[in-house]
Amino acid sequence: MSVNSLEWNDYRIVLAIQRTGGLAPAARALGVNHATVFRQVNAMEARLGARLFDRHRSGYGLTAVGEVALAAAEAMEVQALAAERRMAGGDLNLTGTIRVTAPDDMVQRLLLPMFADFRARYPKIELEVIVDNRFLNLSRREADIALRPTLAAPEAMTGINIGPLNMTLYATPPLATLVAGGQDIASLPWIGWEDGAETIRFGGFYRSRGLRPVFAYRSNSLLAQVSAAEAGMGVAVLPCFAGDTSPLLQRLEPIDAGFATNLWILTHPDLRRAARIKAFIDFMSAALRKKRRLLAGG
Repeated sequence: MSVNSLEWNDYRIVLAIQRTGGLAPAARALGVNHATVFRQVNAMEARLGARLFDRHRSGYGLTAVGEVALAAAEAMEVQALAAERRMAGGDLNLTGTIRVTAPDDMVQRLLLPMFADFRARYPKIELEVIVDNRFLNLSRREADIALRPTLAAPEAMTGINIGPLNMTLYATPPLATLVAGGQDIASLPWIGWEDGAETIRFGGFYRSRGLRPVFAYRSNSLLAQVSAAEAGMGVAVLPCFAGDTSPLLQRLEPIDAGFATNLWILTHPDLRRAARIKAFIDFMSAALRKKRRLLAGG
């Protein structure tokens, strides 16, 4: 028995099953059907003469042999992705696809006109926008470029710091009138993140004011929170670029710079010299710098 009996495609299946926990989600991640993955797992185990996975009602778990295969698969993936990034980084043509990820509120309320202008200037570059509030893994090529609020560039990433990104409290005029009339803001209904999704920054915002909000509406989407605030459902902590551009919302208090973060355009160092990546970063950094006052809540 030897893991050398396996090929790269086999190792990709081991990785997908381990990361997703089962055949069906692994098949979706790989873009194939469930039966194909089932057959390939059985064929791998037949060649090895040993099981790679223990089958449980809750999913697939690695055996000792599977752990060896996983370690080899992860090492191969690191090398393959590094080679892929280096090859992509050497591309001098202003053509191809750029996978960009950004949070939903930022895409909808800030970036879409910039994306349209970029496409008008570079019509041979296709933008594939992954709207996601999570930090995707750029090393694994889950995206080529990330536009993210963060105080500093994550380790192993490179990028451009556009400047401060501030937030404060917003509500519709009827709720703002109640606050102006002296009603305790803590007694109003609130809008926030679903339980467990709230970031340290948002939690700190509440604690600094001694607030224990009673939530009328929670969501894992900041864009949905903006819409709920516009519908008058409650008070929301929103980034200034979303709150200040809404004709339906008013600020309830001044900016607290102690809870500012920064807006970064990030990529992997291996990709930064690719012509299309450089063109996008240069274009977007120039466009976003024109919005720095809005981003900072000025």
